[in-house]
Amino acid sequence: MTITSSDNNIGLYVHVPFCLRKCRYCDFLSFECRDDRALHQYANALMREIETRYEEWPYKVVDTVYIGGGTPSILSETDMKHIMECITDNFTVVDGSEITIEVNPATIDEKKLETYLAAGINRISIGTQSFDNSILNMLGRVHNKNDALNAIRLAKKAGFKNINVDMMFGIPGQTLKMWRDSLRQCIFLRPEHISLYSLQIEEGTPFYQMMEKGTIDPVSENVDRTMYHDALDMLENAGYHHYEISNAALPGFESRHNLKYWSYKEYLGMGLGASSFIGGYRFKNTSSMLEYVNFIKQGLPPVKKEDVENYSLRDEMGIYVFTALRKREGFDIRDFEETFGTDFFYVYDPMLITKLRGLIKMDGFVMKLTDKGLDVSNQVMAEFV
Repeated sequence: MTITSSDNNIGLYVHVPFCLRKCRYCDFLSFECRDDRALHQYANALMREIETRYEEWPYKVVDTVYIGGGTPSILSETDMKHIMECITDNFTVVDGSEITIEVNPATIDEKKLETYLAAGINRISIGTQSFDNSILNMLGRVHNKNDALNAIRLAKKAGFKNINVDMMFGIPGQTLKMWRDSLRQCIFLRPEHISLYSLQIEEGTPFYQMMEKGTIDPVSENVDRTMYHDALDMLENAGYHHYEISNAALPGFESRHNLKYWSYKEYLGMGLGASSFIGGYRFKNTSSMLEYVNFIKQGLPPVKKEDVENYSLRDEMGIYVFTALRKREGFDIRDFEETFGTDFFYVYDPMLITKLRGLIKMDGFVMKLTDKGLDVSNQVMAEFV
């Protein structure tokens, strides 16, 4: 029997928290690691967690898998092959599922890419960020422009038909010309999907310390927004569909996994610090490697009681709106009402629509951000939380 995708299927997220080197802007849960033995041990622990999670939700059907990090491609191709086998051995993964792996251009080669495809991975997300070596050096990336170009070429040669390229703007020292040139190079390569991220300087990162010392200056808000809108114009002119605040795709290549996050769908996270929304619960795996390994050794889900989040129904409504407004198509308030069993304008004051005029708009029953609202999206979304 062939099982097909449906709105009730879940997404799996698998976290690999290791990199060759931490970038200067990164505040994600990741660590530098070049120890093959440690990487192999983590892969084994991850597979045991996958088996444990299946025992909790054996009836759940999967139609997207996203292997993120960190840098998942730091693992050996053999370990990645076994992780994929473990997923398909334990969960029902439907035909035609979208299965993504994040890679750093400095950590892939032909053999790895061929192994990924043979294991069922059909989408690759390449952490390029820029095609300018001076900007890559500023970011602390371990790859250079030629590595990035080669990674995209190798992925196409291997047979990947769904490639995402991450690009970053608003970087100290980055001019408008540098940004446009990098994005133009990216568009020329014609990946199916392009992600656009405005650099956020987070506390605790090397960039934050450099900013505090005055050795770097953040890009102005005006320049940042110019970079963003220039990118949207370039992408639209090249035939890309801007379907989410930070993402654009050729028609039919929108990220099905990420759309689950923005559409209030279930997902199960596995690996260190991974978050889940499943069975009506939100919870997060421990971020302590020692605790994670100890839980796994005991055959237990690696979640501490305090990491099970007890959100109220009103909190969940806020999460629904906050994430749904990230989509350019917005959301249908009738879906909100069906999900929560209550009138949207009983929960939210109708005057809020007036207050946010020009930033959001109603198209029949659909609420969405305006072009102006994109620039202050967090401010708009916060009104609903």
